[in-house]
Amino acid sequence: MKLKVIKHYNYGKAMEAMLDDNNIVSDLFYFCLFELNNSRKLSIHTYKSYNDKNGSYLWNTFVTTNEKGESINLGEYSISYADDYKFGEDFFDWFKRLPPAADVTEYPSDEENDLIVDYYVKNIKPSNI
Repeated sequence: MKLKVIKHYNYGKAMEAMLDDNNIVSDLFYFCLFELNNSRKLSIHTYKSYNDKNGSYLWNTFVTTNEKGESINLGEYSISYADDYKFGEDFFDWFKRLPPAADVTEYPSDEENDLIVDYYVKNIKPSNI
């Protein structure tokens, strides 16, 4: 069976970072939820960061640090399962139920990941203006 998006619910810019010392919101956080024809629900999370040089927000990448203290670029999107999500529910009701990242043991397949990113980029993601 070829994977397909059955439906999605886009929260758009659902959260912002606190104002910095210059009264600028440094990061804008975007979320969208999907249901696939394999009955799995997934979330995609991405963000923009304020660029002081040109005074605009640019898409950023998620970065983590490994056990050696080295930075690892995780890419522009964070995708995870969201099987307990109820379509259209209040964003913060769902967000509060998210487990800590350290407790997550199951991750989307490459096929699910690629489908969600492709669908999001082509149909939902706001332009960088």
